[in-house]
Amino acid sequence: MPNSMDGNKWRLLDAPRHHLWVLFGLMVTTSCILPVGRRAMPQHSWRRDQGPVVPHDTFPSDCTLCHEGDTWHKLRDDFHFDHGRETGLTLFGAHKQAQCLRCHNDRGSAGVFAKRGCSGCHEDIHRGQLGNQCILCHNQNNWLPEGQFALHNQTRFPLVGAHTAVACFRCHPGAQVGNFKRAPVECEACHQADLQRATAPNHLALGWTQDCQRCHQPTVWGSGGFNHSNFPLTGAHIAVDCDLCHTNGVFSGLSHACNSCHMDDFTMTTNPDHVADGFPTMCEACHNTTSWQGAMFTHAGITTGCSACHMDDFTMTTNPDHVADGFPTACENCHNTSTWLGAMFNHTGITTGCATCHIDEFNMTTNPDHVADGFPPNCEICHNNTNTWLGAVFNHATTTAGCSACHIDEYNMTTNPSHMAEGFPTTCESCHNTNTWLGAMFNHTGVTTGCSTCHINDFNMTTNPNHVADGFPTNCESCHGTNTWLGAIFNHAGITTGCATCHTDEFNMTTNPNHVTEGFPTNCEACHSTNTWLGAMFNHAGITTGCATCHIDDFNMANNPNHISQGFPTSCEMCHNTNMWTGTFFNHSFPINNGAHKQLLCTDCHLIPTNFNVASCTHCHEHRQPKMDDKHSGVNNYMWISSACINCHPNGKN
Repeated sequence: MPNSMDGNKWRLLDAPRHHLWVLFGLMVTTSCILPVGRRAMPQHSWRRDQGPVVPHDTFPSDCTLCHEGDTWHKLRDDFHFDHGRETGLTLFGAHKQAQCLRCHNDRGSAGVFAKRGCSGCHEDIHRGQLGNQCILCHNQNNWLPEGQFALHNQTRFPLVGAHTAVACFRCHPGAQVGNFKRAPVECEACHQADLQRATAPNHLALGWTQDCQRCHQPTVWGSGGFNHSNFPLTGAHIAVDCDLCHTNGVFSGLSHACNSCHMDDFTMTTNPDHVADGFPTMCEACHNTTSWQGAMFTHAGITTGCSACHMDDFTMTTNPDHVADGFPTACENCHNTSTWLGAMFNHTGITTGCATCHIDEFNMTTNPDHVADGFPPNCEICHNNTNTWLGAVFNHATTTAGCSACHIDEYNMTTNPSHMAEGFPTTCESCHNTNTWLGAMFNHTGVTTGCSTCHINDFNMTTNPNHVADGFPTNCESCHGTNTWLGAIFNHAGITTGCATCHTDEFNMTTNPNHVTEGFPTNCEACHSTNTWLGAMFNHAGITTGCATCHIDDFNMANNPNHISQGFPTSCEMCHNTNMWTGTFFNHSFPINNGAHKQLLCTDCHLIPTNFNVASCTHCHEHRQPKMDDKHSGVNNYMWISSACINCHPNGKN
């Protein structure tokens, strides 16, 4: 028989199995909550508002891969789960930001619900009335619908005008909760209140309770779009309220005549007085629908003369006075049907002289005074067109007498120049033409005497240059032409003496450069031409001496670069040419425009100032002989001399 201890053991073993599980749970719990050593480990908690914990059976056993801290709902900051790569389903829009538990929870496998589409997770508030293709109206960013106008245009009632801004529930009651039951498309189904308020005209009284689209359009209720083809509305009629013409609600059988509405306008018109003048009431004969002003009567078909209607206009005209001047009443001779102003008399067929009608104009003309000057009254001699009196031009074609026969007064009064004081002949035609007095030009053809015969005063008064003081000869034609005094050019052809014979003063006064102090020779023609003193150019042809013979001062003063300090030779022609000093370019056989030799001074290589044909390479700090000897150990005929360096490296490179 087993001892007591053994008995207790078996009694424990024989105890109900659930007691063992309770004992085991107590032990595990105790192990979690009791202190281990000196430190207590609190139990990790879970936020109940997050729902039940997703089973982690297939997750890695290392919790720290995802969690951190003392709660399970805190994920690591660097936690990242590539949903597309790990599951084959890439998340977009709001789905990408949703918490995992929104899809992965105790409802079951997320894949089962995903196969149902949107309705697998989202309640269909439309109750299936709009189908199961949520994406036709919604996207994955939010629930706000988009593209509903385009979809609505596929229905019986496309949304245009003001309808595009109307909330859905205004036509579809219950749309707020997804009820889009079929709605009627007739206007009156939604616009009964507008129909009740329409009193101008009163739609209900007139029986206008259907077919609103006959007059209205979806953009606005006002300015109805009724097809007024029986009486097209144009001009000012477009903006007129219907009841101004359709009084007392009468919309049929109205007259189309203007005077049916505008009789008061007709009777009250005073400019002109339509009633007193016996105008017909056919307003449209002169007026249009745009404006009463600017009426234009169409004269087409009128066979009677203008005075039949315009006799009062004829008798009241004062500029000119038609009655006093005995004008005929055939208004159409001068006027047209567009305007009274700007009348133009048609002179076609008039055989009598102008003075027959225009003798008063002849007598009153003062510029010039036709009567005082004894002008003949045959106006057409000077006034050669019938359009205007101004701009008269006398036709000299048949005039045989000299100009002074008529123009002696103009001759006597001319002061610039004074013809009388200067003793000008009275043959005006020698200088003037028949077009204008101004711009007279004397024809020198046939004049054989010298210019000074007439122009000695001009010669004596000329100061730039002073002809008298400078001893100029009086044969003006040597420098001047017959067109103008200005711009005189002396013709040097045939001059055999040197320039200095006449121009020694210019030579002595020249300071840039100073010809006297510089010792320039007086053969001006060596540098100057006969066209102008400026821009002198010395002709170096035939010069055999070096430049420094004449230009040693230029050499000594050159400082960019300083020729003396740099040890430049005085053979200027090595760098300069005879056109100009600046822009020098030395033809250097060894390249110095690029690479390590760029921007070196001449003396850096040419160590002998007086001999630039010799250059040194071996003195450079980069070319020490031991180093170069080692580098050229396998080079035939290598020597440590500069000429050898240049022979092998003519371009300054390897």
